[in-house]
Amino acid sequence: MRHKILIVEDNAINLDLITAMLEPFDLDIVTAEDGYEALKKTDENPDIALILLDIGLPGIDGIEVFKRLKCNEAYKNIPVIAVTAHAMAGNKEHLISLGFNDFIAKPIDKNILYEKIREYLKIEG
Repeated sequence: MRHKILIVEDNAINLDLITAMLEPFDLDIVTAEDGYEALKKTDENPDIALILLDIGLPGIDGIEVFKRLKCNEAYKNIPVIAVTAHAMAGNKEHLISLGFNDFIAKPIDKNILYEKIREYLKIEG
């Protein structure tokens, strides 16, 4: 069974980079470039197994997207990993305290990304 993940990233270069990094996992990848599109894509793809959510999005930011997802019974159990360039001291703790499952700092380290994908999708190797 192929896992489906949603990548929410407003920067096209970063989106392409993350998508390319994930090729070895043979995932079904759904993408969104802003918060509103992320909510729409989640509605259209109820089988999403994991969300990589950029925090600094235009329109509604990643934190607001996260809050809206967690208020919906259908999506509240989907693991959400915050992705942000603002990796200041205390930021990870703040995002985890809001309920995010995990945190990845930009620029994304491929090994850390792979570790998180394996952990949350329960993929061996």
